[in-house]
Amino acid sequence: MNRIRPVVVSAVALFAVASLSACGDMAGGAQGPQHGEAGHKMLQVATVDGVGAVVTDADGKTLYRFDKDMSQPPTSNCDGDCTKSWPPMLAGVATPMLKGIQDTQVGTVTRKDGSKQITLNGWPLYESAADKVTGDMNGQGANGTWFAVAPDGSKITAKSKAGGAGY
Repeated sequence: MNRIRPVVVSAVALFAVASLSACGDMAGGAQGPQHGEAGHKMLQVATVDGVGAVVTDADGKTLYRFDKDMSQPPTSNCDGDCTKSWPPMLAGVATPMLKGIQDTQVGTVTRKDGSKQITLNGWPLYESAADKVTGDMNGQGANGTWFAVAPDGSKITAKSKAGGAGY
């Protein structure tokens, strides 16, 4: 009888630790949508020749920030027709997955239409409708107000050597 008690106590303790670990994974988004599933959002870092580290979405498309937005407090000023050329990166149903981005830098801002847009260091993030394939940077420097985003949320002012494309 005395030998069974330590085995039972050990099994209960192991179960408790495993259960708590699973809860921690869920809180970290591990139980959320996976890559390619509906609701999945990702911020990751890609390297562009002559430009350096650039933030992209799950498909490798360059993400941009708008100089007319504000980071403190986070404010999006691209609405209406602007969003046709610069679709906002809207928050999904789960916390975004991050690769090379600090989770403390990522947040959301409520847009005028009530949707939630992902921010990086307070700056709302957008895609460019002019970018058609992975690696395009056709929105870089557009109108002197649209710039690719660095992993810390700062704007990248360098031009891609490939004339707007080139991962």
